Amino acid sequence: MTFLRYLVALPLIVLSYAGVPFAYLTMSSYLFRTSLPGRKDEFDFVAEFMKHLTDLNGFWPVPVAFLLFAGLWWMTVAWPRIALLPTVPVALVGVLTGGQRSLLALAAPAVAWGLAWIAAKVVSWPVTGDVRRSAVEVAIGLRGGGRLRVQSRRLLLDKLPPPRHAESPVGRVAIPFDRISHVEAGAVRTAAQWRFGNTSELTISPGPVLRVIGGGQEWLLPVDDIDKATRLVVERSKARAKPDPRPALESTRWSNAKKLWDLQGKQSMTPNLKKVKHGTHHTMLVLSVLTAAMAGYAVFRIFTDSWGFLIGVLFFGGVSYGTARAWASMGATQKLAEENPRPPMAEDPDPRHSPVTTWSCQPVILGQTSDL
Repeated sequence: MTFLRYLVALPLIVLSYAGVPFAYLTMSSYLFRTSLPGRKDEFDFVAEFMKHLTDLNGFWPVPVAFLLFAGLWWMTVAWPRIALLPTVPVALVGVLTGGQRSLLALAAPAVAWGLAWIAAKVVSWPVTGDVRRSAVEVAIGLRGGGRLRVQSRRLLLDKLPPPRHAESPVGRVAIPFDRISHVEAGAVRTAAQWRFGNTSELTISPGPVLRVIGGGQEWLLPVDDIDKATRLVVERSKARAKPDPRPALESTRWSNAKKLWDLQGKQSMTPNLKKVKHGTHHTMLVLSVLTAAMAGYAVFRIFTDSWGFLIGVLFFGGVSYGTARAWASMGATQKLAEENPRPPMAEDPDPRHSPVTTWSCQPVILGQTSDL
């Protein structure tokens, strides 16, 4: 069961997000103590660890990481990156200090990242029936680059080559499960180039290929374990498809998507080598959580100290609310562009047509669950 997987993964997450940074601070204190001349007293590791654990000045990044984990419990790809939030700030001080602590500081983020990565693998692999029907994200690498992320409500394709057009606002594409109309496992006998809706081009090497059609898009994905990938996509699509209403075309949230629509018929004379940066708007989410924690602390001080902390509540609360709204707005704009590189009124490609000349297929048809 997926629940049991989370029970196994949770201790690894606790070690990654809290154990590693506080263990690093404890070992850093030990190395500093032993470097002092004439210090021969015994070092109490447990007492030192508990001291750092209860020190709020070094503790704030840890609850922020756990809050992000609680909000992204299904997005396993994000777990290792969240692990860097508590560890990197304290490790950076050790790197700047130099000496033995610098080596320890370099190792701490790697250990935290590795533990969170193992926790993500515990939850998502092997891909059994309960995983296929759950919301847990499963990442599948593609031959020649790129990654398919089977998420809670959609398929997301990232780590693609840079878009051919430098004006492309997104470097990823996605298809919600409720808009998938056709899935089939097939193969190509010779290498071919395939262009996605964001103008990225992927080299399809000979071998098994997963074909997905929906939302006006057509994907050819070179996947080695084609049977497992096909079964995952089909079962997750049937179990997790849910209509997601889109805003009116007059909404400003379509701005990035409309840029892509204008690029579809254009040819790029000089290939673009610069990748599109993703996830920068998530810094606003981190800032929102941090300032919300500060606002909560100010509320606590109102009851324990004075009403003067009301200024802190209003200031940090306002910043938290504003950054949260900005994060949600930017995320919605990007999501619309990823899922709609073609206009919503565009028809799906005809699955009866061969996408490339050496294509052969074994079709698996899905009933479409939402109108376009």
